[in-house]
Amino acid sequence: MNQEAFEHIYQYELTPKQKKVLPLFLGGQTDEHIARELGATHRSTASHQLRNISTKFGFPPETEPDYRCNLVEIFAKYKPELVSVKALEKCGHIIQNIRFPEGPEPVNSAFYQERSPIESRCYSAIKEPGALIRIKAPKQMGKTSLLKRIRAEAKKSNYSTIYLNFSLIETNKFTNANDFLRSFYAYVTNQLSSAPPLPAWDLDTPSMVNCTFTFQNLLKKLDGVLVLALDEVDKLFEYPEIYENFFPMLRNWNENANESETWEKLRLLVSHSTEDYGRLDINQSPFNVGLPIKLEEFTEEQVKSLAIRHGWDSKNIFPIMSLVGGHPYLVRLALYYLVRQDVTIEQLIKEAATDIGIYTEHLRRHLETLQENQELGSVFKAILNTREVVKLESKNRQIYQLDSMGLIKITNNIVIPRCRLYHEYFCARL
Repeated sequence: MNQEAFEHIYQYELTPKQKKVLPLFLGGQTDEHIARELGATHRSTASHQLRNISTKFGFPPETEPDYRCNLVEIFAKYKPELVSVKALEKCGHIIQNIRFPEGPEPVNSAFYQERSPIESRCYSAIKEPGALIRIKAPKQMGKTSLLKRIRAEAKKSNYSTIYLNFSLIETNKFTNANDFLRSFYAYVTNQLSSAPPLPAWDLDTPSMVNCTFTFQNLLKKLDGVLVLALDEVDKLFEYPEIYENFFPMLRNWNENANESETWEKLRLLVSHSTEDYGRLDINQSPFNVGLPIKLEEFTEEQVKSLAIRHGWDSKNIFPIMSLVGGHPYLVRLALYYLVRQDVTIEQLIKEAATDIGIYTEHLRRHLETLQENQELGSVFKAILNTREVVKLESKNRQIYQLDSMGLIKITNNIVIPRCRLYHEYFCARL
């Protein structure tokens, strides 16, 4: 069920009595207490109402024995402000051993927060012939976690899937385009048993042409669809000779799908960070094709949903959001330390912009970039310190880079720091 269907049922299909029962149930109250609030003498009244509510939301008790917990789960997703920690505990939705928020969330993680309708759009797109989905965002925004879920969805359709993280390729493979593309194809064949071996390449032929012919031969021999997931391709941005060959080649493969049944079999997933744009002398992304998926911050409702799954009262998210907005990693890190009781909310806020706070590694990475690129740091300093609005037209290239790094917000052509944490930390250091 998507959010639109949920809202329609909640707004228009529930009776006044059912709307009275729901907050009590989601607040963790017993059937006896709910019955008393309704003026009834027997707990079965509450049970009867909950069975009817569950049926309306698509969880008929006749076929869904866990209909109550299903109700808790769907409200935790779409109306988390109504769901109490007590209700979640009853259904075992609070995880006691919370994993430190490092790296992508596993596919079955209870802490993956959907950003509807992004997931459903990607799941539909990957089934289109010759699809190319390009996921972009600064670091720690959830790109690889989404990539993992699209691959999992593809596997449900019995598609072959190959995952390649470019940060894991040895540096010596980036010395020239020919060596890189041969290594790229060899990596694919190692994961795909049906792939033909790498033939000798004609050294007089451009390497991207050799790689294209070889990959086309692979697709001809392949029975079914191949999903090629390329993660952290921003690693290539440091090597112009490589990406000036590799990205046009991928673009060509994608365009071939419009005219070739062979190339229709290939579905491309490309994920890249925009953060390192601050280190590059470029005016735009070197790769602008396919369905663009830009991961933004979590909304207030999404942060609430994430909080209650940590066992944190969703009413207490506002001090966190006033500091870091809806930044996925920064929110998740705060919830991790707060739920473990390693730090109080007051202490977390007080130390956040210091070198002993929980965000120090994240902040130092940005600081190093700004110090290495003095022109970029100077523009960001002006944004931090000015009492006047900074308009987009001024310093356009640096504004683009700062936005790509996730350090600023652009609203109606007005530029401001992305969150209070960044403002406090960088004002003291730039």
